[in-house]
Amino acid sequence: MHRFLLTLLLLALPLTAQADTARLQSLGDMDLFTEDDANAFTNPALMARYSNRAWFSLGVNVPSFTAEGLGGTTVSPLGGAAVRIKKVVTLGVVLNRSPQLYGFQNAFWPVLTQYLPQGPGGNIEGPDGPLESSAPLRFPLDLFIAAGDAYAPLRIGVNLYYAGGSSRDWAIDDGDRDDLEDTVVVRKETHLFNGTFGISGGSIADRVRPEGWVRVTWASAWHDEQSDTELSAGQVEPTVDRILAMDRDVRVGGGFRVHVGDAEKGLVVTPGFQYDFANGAFRFDDNLVAPDSSAELSARAANAHDARLGVGVAWRGEDLLVTGSASLRVRSLERVDDLDVGDDGIERLTDQQIDLTIPEVSIGAEYRIVPVLLVRAGIKATVVGGRGIGTHRGAVGDADSPFEYEVIQNISTAPVQATLQASGGLGLQVKRFHADAIVGSLLVGSTTGAPSFFSRIDLGFSFD
Repeated sequence: MHRFLLTLLLLALPLTAQADTARLQSLGDMDLFTEDDANAFTNPALMARYSNRAWFSLGVNVPSFTAEGLGGTTVSPLGGAAVRIKKVVTLGVVLNRSPQLYGFQNAFWPVLTQYLPQGPGGNIEGPDGPLESSAPLRFPLDLFIAAGDAYAPLRIGVNLYYAGGSSRDWAIDDGDRDDLEDTVVVRKETHLFNGTFGISGGSIADRVRPEGWVRVTWASAWHDEQSDTELSAGQVEPTVDRILAMDRDVRVGGGFRVHVGDAEKGLVVTPGFQYDFANGAFRFDDNLVAPDSSAELSARAANAHDARLGVGVAWRGEDLLVTGSASLRVRSLERVDDLDVGDDGIERLTDQQIDLTIPEVSIGAEYRIVPVLLVRAGIKATVVGGRGIGTHRGAVGDADSPFEYEVIQNISTAPVQATLQASGGLGLQVKRFHADAIVGSLLVGSTTGAPSFFSRIDLGFSFD
């Protein structure tokens, strides 16, 4: 009974436990190249290793700080639990965990913003035609199922994530009072789905513990408007029937890492690699007002690649943990707009951006002051350089194989940008209860030119 009441209390507190991001962020945001229970959100097989726990998190993000005060402050509570059933299968559920915490920025989000520059809830736009609003994403749901435990030689897991939003606006107008009505119906829907399959080898007693995962992410957003005019009783004439949509943003990717060393003490080396590819498509149909217009015949395609290779090291003594990582990252984004110019002619505009991050370095440390209290600090530094390629092509004929009569290309080198992120945190561990807090700032490289601040408080309770 006491155990049940304590669990309810922990879930009710407005404050992620060691099962989420605060601890990793305060150690320099190492993510891929470390061994931590927060990695279960990347590789769901690890949920079998870190099961039988509940957690809750309250995050605060302040994108900028100016003389006028704080700007864009957001608060994002989330929570969940994972329970092992009959020592074989682990089931987990997480509520309201933001897509921004899932690595969707790897290829997927850059493609999405070519159609929704402000993200879900903002305007849908293409190469030509109107701009229309989209539905924001609401209350994400995350489900896990995994097999095995920390001492099993092999663990497997599956993660399904969904966030969606929809709205319907219905307006009826009979301003001239002739009992003949004009009706307008606007429907908006946005959906985001991610599925991940993971595998993890080696028990916590083994010195070599490999793991890998594959994932598929899909999103769509559309704005549909239909209008009718009532001509007489029982006779209705449709006047508007059009849809503007990001038909799809599909990402396929995966990664692997290998932890070499004792999981409890001493030195652990973790080389890792991940790669993601995303592709998007756009659609505008105006079936009544202006069918086969230049806006309807225009098209936009976008694709992105994101690859990262690096190694992390961690050394654990009796009361001290020191971590570090170094990685190389290559990202590319290409957008191709085909604009209809009449007489079977198209104007093709291609924009490509390639970014190279070398190096990306993280350094962090954790020290246990007393048995229940830990302090942490971390720094993450990146240097990014790249080039942009803009191409204008004039062509006639089919868009799949047009005859090009003009090609103009501009190649420019992107200025080198450096970022420096510093963070510090505290950890509290009392028997099966864990609390982690982080306060950090992006000191250099903020898009506003001013520091941005973030913080997070994570609470968790283990049933083992």
